[in-house]
Amino acid sequence: MPGFAATVIIRATAAEVFEVISDLATHPQWASDDLTIERTGERTWRSISRAKGRTFHADLIVTVVEPDEVFEFVSSDETGTYGHGFVVRDLPEGCEVARYVTARRLGIGQQALYWLTLIPVRRPGLRTSLSRLASLFA
Repeated sequence: MPGFAATVIIRATAAEVFEVISDLATHPQWASDDLTIERTGERTWRSISRAKGRTFHADLIVTVVEPDEVFEFVSSDETGTYGHGFVVRDLPEGCEVARYVTARRLGIGQQALYWLTLIPVRRPGLRTSLSRLASLFA
């Protein structure tokens, strides 16, 4: 399925950055959209985001937690189901964070929405969120 990715170098250790990205409750601090997230279970969350005058309600399920290295979750809302992932690795000057989003199980209408609307909006938003994440460690 289609997807997109972005990376950033952050002046912090992989462990410090992983602590922030693996706690979904912190995502509103650095998200590119107006976002609220609440825990609904051990690995489940509910989010409400507002973008371009629309409100989206999503169910989130944490699927992978490899401490200080990989964090992934799946979100499902009315536009489709998406895999979100982060890979963190230490570098001499800090750490590199790669973030990726992959569309999953999209119907025909959802695929059209993805290519016409979500890609042009979400790709820059991905970079914005990583810049905001980096600013937390500045």
